[in-house]
Amino acid sequence: MYKGCYRFDSRLKSFKATGGLFAMACCIAERAGLPLKGLTYDQLQTPAAKDVAKKLTFYTATDGNHGRGVAWAAAKLGTHAVVKMPVGSTKLRAEHIAQFDSTQVEITDNNYDDTVKLANELAKQDPNGILIQDMAWSGYTKIPQEISAGYSIIVTEILDQLAKNNYPTHLFLQAGVGQLSAGIINALFSKLPAKDYPIVTIVEPSTVACYFLSAYKADGQAHTVPGSPQTIMAGLNCQTPSAISFPVIKKTASFYGTLTDEMARIGMRVLARPNGNDPVIVSGESGVAAFAFLNAAVKDAKYRQMLQLNSSSRVLVINTEGDTDEHDYQVIVNE
Repeated sequence: MYKGCYRFDSRLKSFKATGGLFAMACCIAERAGLPLKGLTYDQLQTPAAKDVAKKLTFYTATDGNHGRGVAWAAAKLGTHAVVKMPVGSTKLRAEHIAQFDSTQVEITDNNYDDTVKLANELAKQDPNGILIQDMAWSGYTKIPQEISAGYSIIVTEILDQLAKNNYPTHLFLQAGVGQLSAGIINALFSKLPAKDYPIVTIVEPSTVACYFLSAYKADGQAHTVPGSPQTIMAGLNCQTPSAISFPVIKKTASFYGTLTDEMARIGMRVLARPNGNDPVIVSGESGVAAFAFLNAAVKDAKYRQMLQLNSSSRVLVINTEGDTDEHDYQVIVNE
């Protein structure tokens, strides 16, 4: 299991900052006339770049982790952020975002998709506003692509830890809108020879599984889960596939699976209380999804055979989140 949740700042506890920081840096650099190739953090700290940054406001919708990453990046880059959260988001997650002085945060009465629309409208109304959303749709792809590119550092770090020709045979990825999954797949497949491509399984909460739904309908189109679905996997509570992620996942995924909230809870407890000398791994409700699905699937011979898992399989899952809601995490792992 790859663990990278505490990169940059111990307050983040999620991979999300890798994408938000990179995309926001690109936006500031372009407006400051800085070349993107070889861009450094020091270049973004020059007076000219900081003068550009302080005039900008980045708007986003989030279930928690993306917004926290954007708020942190705004503080690091000397800019501003407005974060809107969908109904059902916890007050604690909002407080984690609000701890960064450069950010305004609000929990709305809207579902996730409508919260994205709200953030988009607010950005359009602000002459210095920029939407920094980890989801793409027709006419909005550049920034999501930059966010996805920022995630590719995870693959670089994983491959640095693996011996050559000891690559994973199976890759289980949790998906919300699919930006992380597509970013990981693109980066991994670009670095491996075709003969070493892993078997990809996409995992989602059973209540809000837009990729599973799209695969089930099998018409080649992306489909939206209706209503205001709820799940403890807040970071995966996304009803519509990202326009730039859907084609990647449709082309490369062999299997789609769903898991219940209780399966996620079990996975969290397994990692928190491992057997023998295995290390304790702190994994939040969304971060644990791929592992939790795998943990359940390997116990059933039918699913092992279907997913082509055997004793020689080398399985990669990515823990994308620590205890981002510390209270709920403790309640779950101590049940």
